[in-house]
Amino acid sequence: MKLYKSARAALEQIKIISNRSIRNEICGFLGYCKKTKQFVVKETKNEADDPTQFFYINPLSYLLFKEDYEIIAIYHSHVLGDEEESDFDVKMSENCCLPFLIFSLNTQKINIYEPQNSDSDVNILERIKALA
Repeated sequence: MKLYKSARAALEQIKIISNRSIRNEICGFLGYCKKTKQFVVKETKNEADDPTQFFYINPLSYLLFKEDYEIIAIYHSHVLGDEEESDFDVKMSENCCLPFLIFSLNTQKINIYEPQNSDSDVNILERIKALA
């Protein structure tokens, strides 16, 4: 887990992490540390039964991260296709009330899906969206 002074640097780190695996989806958290006023990127283990097409984050990882940082988004990579959210992404984002930041290995672009009822800080999320 690393801290970044700028949102741009945090997004670049997510791209670097995601490009490490061309077979399996990479996942983790993009957060914000209110104490240091820095962004946080934490990769987590993808525990999905089929990590080539899906991702699953252990709920304990979420709870531990949330203890120390404000969660801006859950990030994951798309190994196939583009950065657009899948039906599964929409369903999961809506269920957990957190934005999904999706990075496509094919297009090297980011898309952010924001659920109708988001628990994320709107101001911080808007800064991220402006850079994506």
